[in-house]
Amino acid sequence: MSANKVTAQPATEATLAPKAIYITIAVLLVFVLCSAFLRSWFTDKGQLPAGDSAWMIKLSHQAEMQEKGAAINISPPWDTLFARLYSQSLSHSGLQQKRKRSDNKRDIKLVAPEAGSYWIETEFRVHISSLLRSVPKKIKLSETNRSQWLSSSTDIKVDTVYTTSVIDRLSKDAALADELIDRLFNYVSNNIRIKKHAARDSEKALSQKSASELGSINALIALLRTAHMPARVVTGVNLQAKAAEQPSHWLEVYDSGTWIPLDPVRGYLRNLPPHFIPLRKGDVQLVVTENAKVKSTSWKIETVNAPSGLSTSSASSKLTDIFDLNRLSPENRENLGLLLLLPLGVLVTEVMRQLMGIRTYGTFTPSLMALAVIHVDKVTAITVFLLVTIIGVTIRAYLPNLNLQRTARLAMVFTLVSICMAVIMSGFIYFDPTVDSVVVLLPVVVLTMLVDRIYTIADQRGMRTALIRLLWTAVAAFVSLLVLLQADWSIWLVAYPEIHAVTLALIIIIGLYHGPKLGDIPVLNWLHEPELRRARRTDKADQSGQPGDSL
Repeated sequence: MSANKVTAQPATEATLAPKAIYITIAVLLVFVLCSAFLRSWFTDKGQLPAGDSAWMIKLSHQAEMQEKGAAINISPPWDTLFARLYSQSLSHSGLQQKRKRSDNKRDIKLVAPEAGSYWIETEFRVHISSLLRSVPKKIKLSETNRSQWLSSSTDIKVDTVYTTSVIDRLSKDAALADELIDRLFNYVSNNIRIKKHAARDSEKALSQKSASELGSINALIALLRTAHMPARVVTGVNLQAKAAEQPSHWLEVYDSGTWIPLDPVRGYLRNLPPHFIPLRKGDVQLVVTENAKVKSTSWKIETVNAPSGLSTSSASSKLTDIFDLNRLSPENRENLGLLLLLPLGVLVTEVMRQLMGIRTYGTFTPSLMALAVIHVDKVTAITVFLLVTIIGVTIRAYLPNLNLQRTARLAMVFTLVSICMAVIMSGFIYFDPTVDSVVVLLPVVVLTMLVDRIYTIADQRGMRTALIRLLWTAVAAFVSLLVLLQADWSIWLVAYPEIHAVTLALIIIIGLYHGPKLGDIPVLNWLHEPELRRARRTDKADQSGQPGDSL
């Protein structure tokens, strides 16, 4: 009797465990359906408050790239007191997008792999609120920027005879900067006539009392800078104007920690209408080029249906908005979309490991490697990865003789990997200055663990096994990279992050699989690693049983 009771207990646990797993899977699937239903039920159906509107600004540029490495820099719309950018998309066949490394990090930089003609299409969507969305923020102007916005330029002449005489005359009895700004604004508005094809030079505008719209703006900028008030031109779009009349120009003056908008052409002092959207500040060109020329630009401006999740002000926000990722800025949504794609990369890696019977250096390593190269040139990243791995493993081969503990050994490998990456990257830049140094942001910790595990597996199981496992890690990283490049998937995941409950269910199902693998087929037995025949020397910390694919 006692013997029967003892044997019955494991059988009961064995039958209960699958039931609990299946219940967990069912709960996850039900959670996805319920969450999606509740999200669609409680989310704003696209009805904007009265007076609000959503607009699409679409620009198509034809650019002639004069050499390899030529670039164009596109500035997305700036948020204003009434407007905010909620969506942006780019189409630039053949060009490579790189992160800016200048003061203006807002710009989208597109680099040509070779000389030629390219088309670039940008689409920005903006929400215009009838109420103030924010208040002007205090900004501290750096000395470099202050000097830039006070000095002369091609069409803006500072401290000339005309600007000095006007300032001397109008600054009398003007105790405050606000009062002088008003006087200079009224002077330009009342004394300079606007002619379509007149000069845009500030000196000619002040001397001839006539100028183009941009010439009138340059004249006011020259006067403000002569009065020692930083000022800059703003190039943007007037949503209520025709496409043929774009772009529009106005200016900003820096006073008391804020940039104040002025438009002497249309008579706007200190406040612009909500439909004025700035695209670039400090330059009259929409697109700034480097060894390139924009041959043509076409505009398309129209109202669009409002997306869900838009709110007019902080007063209308709710605590549940935390779960609405679509309310975030395009930059934040892009980063979160990439983050939410990572579990799919891990899922793909796990499918390959379980169904094909392969082994990689960790479950997460391939996805992290793919994430590190998502924004850089793939050939450069792969080359750096291979060189660092080869050099790191070679150096690592001499460390066992030191008889170090594992933590000290990893610290040394980490340091050596960092140095190798810096030197290799410096060599790349020496031969090709256009190489993006952001590749050094490859996960140093992951590479450190990878280098250490490659040597350990080579020492324990042979170099052939280490190379086979490295090959499958690279294949899994490539597949993960393809997943991370799916922008459409990231949009859906940002809109419905609860979809990852399905990802969890799939991981559980894959974990339950114990059937035959592709590597068991005689024709595909090369997928398996060679059997371990003899133990080899390792560092003393490895002999305690470190897993071969723990990361």
